[in-house]
Amino acid sequence: MPTPCDLLTLGRRVSFGLLLVPVVSLGLPTPRLLQAQATDATPQQAPASRSPSNRPSASSPAMQRLGGMFSPQIQSIVNACWERGKVNLSPQAAPDTPVICGDGRPEAQITHRTYVETVSDILTASSLVGFRAVMQSDPRLTPEMLRMFISNSEGMTVLRNTIQTAITQSQLVSSPNSPSTAVLTEAVVSRLVPVLRDPNGVTGLLGTPQQYDRVVRSFCNPPGTTIEQARTQIPELSSLQLYAICIQESGVTQEVVPGSGRPR
Repeated sequence: MPTPCDLLTLGRRVSFGLLLVPVVSLGLPTPRLLQAQATDATPQQAPASRSPSNRPSASSPAMQRLGGMFSPQIQSIVNACWERGKVNLSPQAAPDTPVICGDGRPEAQITHRTYVETVSDILTASSLVGFRAVMQSDPRLTPEMLRMFISNSEGMTVLRNTIQTAITQSQLVSSPNSPSTAVLTEAVVSRLVPVLRDPNGVTGLLGTPQQYDRVVRSFCNPPGTTIEQARTQIPELSSLQLYAICIQESGVTQEVVPGSGRPR
């Protein structure tokens, strides 16, 4: 049974691994990214100092590369309701009904199920890439320690609260206490925990070198494919692995977690 000190230490490392969630979401191809890149590129603006979390600027090469990844379909899902008050997710929403925007009107082409699955897959993949990077930079964090952490109710509480904070910082939701925050938090937790319980879930996240290269060529780089097409082409990899490979390939991890190595 882990002691309170063990949980505190593990909780800090888990929190550090989840730093990638808001960073990746800020690098996704949304109107906000384009605006932030233009702001960062303004000549008269002094370079911003690096934050304690090592968050890269929107104009960094890694963030620019991440912003150009994925197919138009995936980009449109991520962009849903962006300029209409963000999405208004509800636990009671019928999965196949259009997602509702903050202005009360539906986003006709995107269902609630599609939005939640796509965004939570990307956020979960970001978490897993973050955990993998932290494990590379700090050998004290092992898959066994992660399994021990989530097997404890206090550890799960820390994990859920940290994910909720990361989602709030991602700016994908309109406010910290909105139902959308709770919906996405539970969706990420339900995807993340089974992978962390798998002894090879994090270490085998990026597949084989051959699979990695194939995903980068066909799925990550534009024009890309839909997630369904990518799963058909490379059925041995999960959706989480496909998104994780793209996030790793962008180079964002190396800018956020020092010592995590180069893109595979």
